[in-house]
Amino acid sequence: METVLVIALTLFALVAIMVWWILDIDIADIVAIVTAPASGIALIYWYGTPLAWAGGLLLLAIGGFALYYLIKRRAKPRE
Repeated sequence: METVLVIALTLFALVAIMVWWILDIDIADIVAIVTAPASGIALIYWYGTPLAWAGGLLLLAIGGFALYYLIKRRAKPRE
């Protein structure tokens, strides 16, 4: 199970670095995108209770929404 956690955290970090590099974004945006899903995975891994699952999935959704919002905000408008 620890291997799954390490792989998931590594993937989130790599995605965040790629997005940062491609979109040239602020570090604060990266922190929001990476820490929310990482905290959600940590909650699910450490506690595993239904409440931890609910909170973890919520944090994963927040991280996904933050990434979506960042990409939407940085996208150039079509003319």
